[in-house]
Formats: sequence, structure tokens, C-alpha cells
Amino acid sequence: MNRRVCDTMDGLTERFKNMAELFGEACVLMDSQNHVVAANKAALDILGQHIIGYPLDRFLRHPDFNDAVRRACDKGVLTSLDYTRMDEMRRSFTLRLAPFDEAHILLVIVDATMAMSVERIRSDFVANVSHELRSPLTALRGFIETLQDGAADDGPARRHFLTIMQDEAARMQRLIDDLLHLSRVEAEEHRAPQAAVELMPILQELAAAMRDTAQKTGHSLNVDIAPDAAALAAHAPLAVPGARDELRQVFQNLVENALRYGAPDSAVTLRVSVGLLATGEARDDGVCVEVENHGETIAPEHLARLTERFYRIDKGRSRDMGGTGLGLAIVKHIVNRHRGRLRITSQDEETTVCVTLPRIW
Repeated sequence: MNRRVCDTMDGLTERFKNMAELFGEACVLMDSQNHVVAANKAALDILGQHIIGYPLDRFLRHPDFNDAVRRACDKGVLTSLDYTRMDEMRRSFTLRLAPFDEAHILLVIVDATMAMSVERIRSDFVANVSHELRSPLTALRGFIETLQDGAADDGPARRHFLTIMQDEAARMQRLIDDLLHLSRVEAEEHRAPQAAVELMPILQELAAAMRDTAQKTGHSLNVDIAPDAAALAAHAPLAVPGARDELRQVFQNLVENALRYGAPDSAVTLRVSVGLLATGEARDDGVCVEVENHGETIAPEHLARLTERFYRIDKGRSRDMGGTGLGLAIVKHIVNRHRGRLRITSQDEETTVCVTLPRIW
């Protein structure tokens, strides 16, 4: 290769690099024969580290790809293709091909996986909400029709139906309240709260407020302060950056779940420690609050999905107990907003939810 050709290639490569940085996406430069002339790091990460000099259709298989290359090269037509790639996980891309100069084509690979995932989540969310509201609405309509057909004159039947209707209406109200709360938390998730909040008063107030509820279901509710936390609390408050009402909501949701699904006559414990992350890693700048209950062990395949909206292990049991399927989703987003960590473990009929929050020194 003579010096003039080298200079031309160097200039071409430099122009490609500048354009690739401008796009901020995975970019590939090809000649008219589909051979890769240059590629940025993002493209190499997607298609492989050894694509330079080879025809790209060896690494990117799409039935319309070669036709799109010809259209870009011969007719100067900009083409867009949808492309799905299966590696460790399913990923979705948009391929955009356009002329770069008379002899080369630029391919921009836009990762659409996240956008499609968000759209799928939105679609699933609408479907789930519709399903959750349909059941109580169907029940209400059925009872109203029954009352209109003459049951209104039957005193015992009327009282029975009205009690059920009241329960179904309350269930819809809880669902709507949780949806609104979840929406507000998600909207504020990127803004970390800055106020200093003492944890112990929140936990002690919560325990005092919920002990009667616990006793009615045959449970005991205790607050256990680990020696390290007790030693620190004796000299200075255990404070975290946070929003007090939101933190109260986190621990209330967790305690309500522990009481709802814990075995009868068992203990629910709020345990506070310092220096441990939810993963068990030792750190001096975190406060860990664990909510522990005893009951059926949760299978490993369910643990990772418990914070999904409307995910329930036993849908019928959860609804019968008044759950909306949104409690742990709310907890997850509040913990994220507080820049904390959430970890759920379950073994030997003991389930523990650990919330770790950054500590103010």
C-alpha cells in the first residue's frame, strides 16, 4: 500500500472515529463489499473483537442486511432494520445504514433493548391493573344485580352482600392508593433526600403502633438492637439521609408482610445493626434494618421477583389477606431513592428482608 493510499485510509478512519463519537452509539464502517474497515469499541463489544477485515454478514445475520447495504451503496438510500441478537440474553437493536462516502457505508447500531423493555413493562402494568380491578368490579356488579332482583328485601342476605361489597370497594381503594404512592415514589426516585432522619424513633413508634395488630394475629413484635448499634446509639443518634414518612412506609410494609405471611404464634423481629450491607459485606458507613419472620420458606425462584409489581407467590392467598401486590415494589423504589440496598433471603422456614441505608457520621 503506497503512502497516498495510507494517508487516505488514515483520513477515512479519523473521520469515522469523529462521527462515531458524535453519535455515541455502536458504529461500523464498511466498504461496498460489506467488509468491515473500522468499528468503535461499542460495536466490537456487540459483534465481536475480530470483525475488522471480514464481511459483516458473518457476524450480523439478518435476511435484509445485504440488500440494505446495496441500497445504501448504489442508491444512497438510508435504511433502518430491526435486529434481535441472542447471546447471554435477548437484545433488540435498530440497524441504520447510510452512505459515508462514495465507497463506504456507515452502520449505526442502536440498542433498543431498554426501550422495548420499558414498553413491555408499561403494557404488562396496564394489563395487571385492569385484571386487578376487574375482579372486585365484577363482584360488585353481581351483588348489585342480585339486590336489584329482590334480595334487597331479604334483611340477612342484604347485610351479607353489603359487607362483601364494602370489602371489595376497600380493596379497590387500597389498590388505587398504592398505585398513586408507587407513581409518586418512582417520579422522585432520582432525587436522593438530604434531611437527617433518626431511625430508632421510627422503628420504636412503628412497633408500638402495630403490636395490637400483631397480637390479634397471634404474633409478637420485637425490636432488637445489635450491640454495635446500641453502643453507637448511646453516644449519637443512628441517623440516615432520608424522608421520614417514606422510611416509615418501608418498614411498615415489611412488618405487615411479615405478620401476614408469618406462621401463627411466631415472632416478628425488627433487628438493627451497624457495619453490614444487605449482602453481608462489612462496612462502617451503613445501617442495616432487618425484618425477620418465621413461616413457609420462599423458593429461590420467587425471591428475585418479589419486588415486581403485582407479583405474588400465592395469588389467591395474597388477595384474601388484603395484599395488593405492590407493597414490596414500593419498598424497592423508596430504598433506591434513599441510595440504599434491599436483600431478601429465605431458608429453614425463616425469611429476612434487609434494608441497608447510608449512615450519617
